[in-house]
Amino acid sequence: MKTLLLLSLIIVLQELPYKPKEEFEIKLDYQFKSRPASDVNKVHLDETRKEHERRLSTAPLPYLTLNIKMLRLGEDEVKVKITNNLTPRVVTRKVSAGTIIPLEVGFTDDVKDRVAAHHYVFTMLTSKKAETNKIEIMIEEDGTFLVNGEKRGKF
Repeated sequence: MKTLLLLSLIIVLQELPYKPKEEFEIKLDYQFKSRPASDVNKVHLDETRKEHERRLSTAPLPYLTLNIKMLRLGEDEVKVKITNNLTPRVVTRKVSAGTIIPLEVGFTDDVKDRVAAHHYVFTMLTSKKAETNKIEIMIEEDGTFLVNGEKRGKF
């Protein structure tokens, strides 16, 4: 009985492995966009000067969308669960080989300043909702772009 409990505890504490990089590809869609217009008559007492200028700026800024293409899936992988570090909302989508999942990251300045989400996890699920592996995307404060802990560039 103790052995079974110890074995189940080890399985629970074991971290999910990364999806092999040969089974997916990530393409950056880097565009310049203007921020949506903000209400200039609204007063924000707790915002800094930098936040105020950012909110009212109409200059085009770098905007990032990631297109994640699933090249190959495991035997029973049918869904992907997408989470990020800011929202508790979990998005689940059906996937198949060749599926492209667009991920709107947002303005790169917001991501680097931690105003927008900077850490995304794509967890592959079986038909019985068992987690098989994951793709972890992280953008650090200096703009370093990491996929599964491997540096892929800098913004």
